[in-house]
Amino acid sequence: MSETQWLSLLIVALSGILSVSAVLIFFWRREIAERERLLRQQILQTTLPLRLQALERAALFLERNDPNNLLPRLAPHTFSRTTDLIQTLFQSIQDEYLYNAAQQIYMGPQVWIALRNAKNALFQTLQATMNEYPPTHLPPLQWVEKFKEKWRSLTPDPFQVGLGAVHGAMQRLVQES
Repeated sequence: MSETQWLSLLIVALSGILSVSAVLIFFWRREIAERERLLRQQILQTTLPLRLQALERAALFLERNDPNNLLPRLAPHTFSRTTDLIQTLFQSIQDEYLYNAAQQIYMGPQVWIALRNAKNALFQTLQATMNEYPPTHLPPLQWVEKFKEKWRSLTPDPFQVGLGAVHGAMQRLVQES
């Protein structure tokens, strides 16, 4: 065989090897993409229930601790001292907040920040009401009315903002799945 024949054989062999390599690389990349898709799907199936539960608990926290729901539940008329009522309010909210703290991993930062902001706004309004109307000067029901006046002046309502964040996160979650 002459040198040109060897060279043309070598070129044919190399082009065959390159063609086979290109096909193998194509299938290999497709296989990797399929594995990644399946892994994302498996992760979504695993975390979706946890994320839904966290968002449900965030909504429940916001609903339960909204002063419009919290105060009737605690029955201020049953307290003989305003200081006891205020202490119960702070303790109830903080306990429930801490109970839900681990859920922030699944609910996402926007929802958790909105939840924390609602809690902090409530604490600040309670504190401002205490500063303006010392608990020792008013009976529980009158103090609660002063608190409600301050709370109603907040716009937008921090608990409604929090619920909006929960609903937005829920919509994004539904779109992802």
